Amino acid sequence: MRLAMRRDRVLLVAWSMITTGIVLGGMAAAGTTYPTAQDRADRWEQLHSVPMFVLFQSRAFSDTAEALAAQQAFAGGTMCAALGAILLVARTTRGEESAGRRDLLAGTPLGRRADLAAALTLTMVTGALLAIVITCGLIAIGMPWAGSLALALITALAVWTGAGLAAIAAQLLTGVGGVVGLAFATFYVFHLIRGAGAAMEEGALWLTRVVPQGWWENLRPFADERWWTLLPALAAVTLSVVASFHLAARRDLGRSLVPTSRGREHGAWWLRSVPSLLWRLDRASLTVWALAVAVIALAIGYIGADTMSAYADTEWVRAMGTDLGVAPEDTFFTYVILVFVFPIAGHALYATLQIRREETAGTAELLLSGPLRRRTWALAHAIAGFLYPVLLLIVLGIAVGIGSGLGGGHYGADIARFTTFTVSLAPAIWVLVGITILAHSVVPRRAAAVSWSLLGIGIFTEIAVKTGLVPELLFLLVSPFAHVNPHYQATWTPYVLLPLLSVGFVAAGLLALRRRDLPA
Repeated sequence: MRLAMRRDRVLLVAWSMITTGIVLGGMAAAGTTYPTAQDRADRWEQLHSVPMFVLFQSRAFSDTAEALAAQQAFAGGTMCAALGAILLVARTTRGEESAGRRDLLAGTPLGRRADLAAALTLTMVTGALLAIVITCGLIAIGMPWAGSLALALITALAVWTGAGLAAIAAQLLTGVGGVVGLAFATFYVFHLIRGAGAAMEEGALWLTRVVPQGWWENLRPFADERWWTLLPALAAVTLSVVASFHLAARRDLGRSLVPTSRGREHGAWWLRSVPSLLWRLDRASLTVWALAVAVIALAIGYIGADTMSAYADTEWVRAMGTDLGVAPEDTFFTYVILVFVFPIAGHALYATLQIRREETAGTAELLLSGPLRRRTWALAHAIAGFLYPVLLLIVLGIAVGIGSGLGGGHYGADIARFTTFTVSLAPAIWVLVGITILAHSVVPRRAAAVSWSLLGIGIFTEIAVKTGLVPELLFLLVSPFAHVNPHYQATWTPYVLLPLLSVGFVAAGLLALRRRDLPA
């Protein structure tokens, strides 16, 4: 545990601060977001007339300002809480095995499952501490103690559930990226199952009672709390932890329960360059992400087409379409795609940070000992970081378009329209990729912290600006995502400046890489 705390101290601090900020910030803005009874009534009507809010956020069970603010904070808070827990468990278990340090520790008087026990204990304790901090913070700003405790427990349950999913995934797969992707994809699918049941209401409401997020939602913070829903949620966490220890006992150290295929005796002719090597290393992860995006986007496109056919003419949808700068019938899809860009950006950052993992693992030294220049090596990683999100965004646009066509739209027009929009978001991700390359060259040991913190700032400021916590000017200054959002984008200028800025960061990183030692 001490080793994990020392190694991941930056992740622990950043994750805790961002999660706490999302929950407390959203709740603190309740009074300014819904200052009057009419504002609260309008939001209550909006939640019942536009199902996409229920699908991607949660249900509200009261029209008080506190309950409505908790409804908005539910998705962002639980997603951030679970993602941090998944990263921590994956790095402490499968990451240590992949790096070979677990083999060294196994030569000491250390139990076979000590790494899994340490990862889960550290994550569970962090979740409990987050619950205490959030409860005290909410009570300090004047929130009722029962609702404050309920919302804090929801955040803790998200941490614990994410940890359990990651612990199971770490026994099934060998790569850290695969573990993170599988665990978070499962968590997000649970969230969408809950949302689908809540959005379709009668006849499908039972879906909210079969997944963890549905149990948390039915706790009903700030609205006649139902504490008994904690029982199945805690039982699911306990079951996942027990299952992870059981699975860990059934595999060899360094191996996984899902068998890996044997490699070829001779490499293919095209494996003679750094880009082809990166593609060989990343293709499995990219394929899993593309399939997950396609499946979820198909369902969203189909549901969205049906939703818009029923609600496109309502006052709220027209107002939101005006706010986003799109036609009312595209409001749902625009909202969904703008949410999807953040996990795709996270995948791009993880792929780009492969350059740092190669350096710390020693494979970079082997590559650079031959006729391979540092500049070529780093540029290949930058190109991969630029290319992968474009591929995923294309898959997203095509899948949403096909789903919309299945729901009654026009296949060709919908695919073209949505793919054009999804690809237009890529320059914002490229900026983060460029900064990651520069950070690896200038502050290599802080490269991961810098890149993930910037993504967290982008997510937090977008939530904060919508709730009125920060001015729009700050969002425009600190987040590249603001400049590709239809609400803020007024000209074509961002599509010139953002790519140029990305290239500039990469060029600066290539120059800086020549002036430092490897490894560092």
